[in-house]
This record gives sequence, structure tokens and C-alpha cells, in this order.
Amino acid sequence: MIRTSTWRPTTLLFLMTVVLVATAVVSLNLGSTRLSMEQVFGALLGRGAWTEDLIVLELRMPRLVFSLLVGAGLSVSGVLLQGLSRNDLASTSTVGVTAGSGLGIMLALVLAPLAAARQPWLLPLAAVGAAMAIGLLVFALAYRRGNVLPSRLLLVGIAVGFGANAAMLLLSLRMDFVTYYRVVAWMSGTLSAADWRSIRFLLPCCLVLLPLAFSRARVLNALALGDGVAMSLGVRVEQQRLVALALATTIASVCAALAGQIAFLGLAAPHLARRLVGQDHRVLFPAAALSGATLLLLADSLGRHLFAPVEMPAGVLVGVLGGVYFLYLLVTTKG
Repeated sequence: MIRTSTWRPTTLLFLMTVVLVATAVVSLNLGSTRLSMEQVFGALLGRGAWTEDLIVLELRMPRLVFSLLVGAGLSVSGVLLQGLSRNDLASTSTVGVTAGSGLGIMLALVLAPLAAARQPWLLPLAAVGAAMAIGLLVFALAYRRGNVLPSRLLLVGIAVGFGANAAMLLLSLRMDFVTYYRVVAWMSGTLSAADWRSIRFLLPCCLVLLPLAFSRARVLNALALGDGVAMSLGVRVEQQRLVALALATTIASVCAALAGQIAFLGLAAPHLARRLVGQDHRVLFPAAALSGATLLLLADSLGRHLFAPVEMPAGVLVGVLGGVYFLYLLVTTKG
């Protein structure tokens, strides 16, 4: 049983926004080159020196915005998957979305390496296409006798995900060293390649897909009551599950194509948000987006600062932070 805070949801969302803004300000200050707050704000206001403008506006600011978008997207995707499966441990990994995205990226790199290097839209398109194919396969295999059992959906997703991972391993044997290094960097979840070009592709996707996900809040609230109750409320259960799965798959695969494999975020951030604001998806969606954005930005900032000039991938630190959080829950939760 997840205990929730007794604070009002609007108050919690405001506090989470304050924490996110504070983390963003500190993030602009951290890195291999330390800048004072005065230098950071000077660069943001157009009054900084050339080197300060370069560091803040061309290196750290794109990475900050990129982290916020990816963190929010992966967290919202996790909420959708947990809502449609009625399982708080569901994530992009357990339904094969992460493995599908990776398989699409590897196919693009192996079959069309030059096009993948020159066309920024090819890798996201390949990731979305492969992840959607995997998602439809999982849904089709889980469909029995007119409905989809949430437990069966997760089991089939895990099995298909293992198959996709096996295919990725076979493809890696045909790669040259440079391509293999790109794949390893993608699997570690590094944000070092974030730039304004990536944001110009990711931002419109988030502006379209995240509101569509938020609009599923009432449907997911109905599904949480059980399929029978949801149908009595006029919800087309299987159709809505398929829509939610398609949305979650598209959001997660676009983020994964650009940021790499940060699979644990879609599990930890919704769980943290649910513990704070409760089960109502109308509040859970924005809370998960804020917590995911904060968690990924914090992980990326620590990765750049703690081991400077060597950089620890954000995906690795997200796993560490999320693991510590779940160990804390294991120790403190009774029953």
C-alpha cells in the first residue's frame, strides 16, 4: 500500500516546480568549468563574456532543456504503461519498448550508417517504428478471448523484450568499432550529444504527445477500478489500452532515440510521484513529469560534476539514484 502525502496536490506541484527550477539554476553552474551565479545570470541576460556565453548558452543550456524534455517524456510514458497494466512496476523495459527502440536504432546504424549520420530524423523514426512494431506484437500476443489481461501483457512484454535484446546482440557482431561505440554510448544513456538541433526535433514531439497523454487521465482512472467498472462507465477498455500503449511507445522511443537508454527513469519517477500525490492521474501526470525532469537533470548534473573532467552517463546515475530510492522504500515500508 503506497502512503501518500497529506498536503494538497496543488501545493505539492508548486513545491516540485520550485525544486526543479532550483536544480536547473545549480545545473548551469556545475561542470568541469565552474561559474559563479553572477556569471551564469550575466550570460543568460546577454551580459557575459564570450567564454561564459559559450559555456552557458551553447553547452549547458541545451543540455538542461534536453534533460527536462527527456525526463518528463520518459516519466509520462511510465505513467501510461503503469496505468494501462494496473501494475506500479511496469515500465518501458517490461513491455519491450526500450528493447524495440534499441533494435530500431541498431538496424538503422547497420543498414544505413551514412544516412543515420547525415539525417537527424532517421534514428528517431527507426526507433519509433521498431518500438511500435514490438508494442503491437506484445499487444497481439497478450490478446486472448476478447481482452488483454494486464499480467499477461507484462509477461509477454518481458519475453519479447528478451528476444529483441538477443537480436541486438547479434547485430552488434556485425558492427565496426565506431558504430559499436555509438551503440554503447546510447545504451549508457549519455546526454553529452544534446544540442539545439536535437531540441528542435524533440520539443514539437513533446508539445503534441504529452498533452495527448494527459488527456488519458480520466480513462486511466476508470481502468484503475477494474475492467468491469470501466466498461460500465462507457470506457472501451481494449481500445483505450491500445491507444495508451501507442502513446507510451511513441513518447519513450523518441526520447530513447535521442537520449539513449534511460529505462529506469520511467519506473522510479512515476512511483515517486504516486507516493507524493496519490493515484489520481489528473495530478499524477504533471507530478511524474516534474519528478522525472528533476531526477534526470540532477543525475546529469552530478555526472558532469562529481568525476570532472571525466563524465558519468546520466543513465547510470539514474539507476543508482532510483536503486537507492527503492532500497529506502524496502526498508521503511511496513507490510
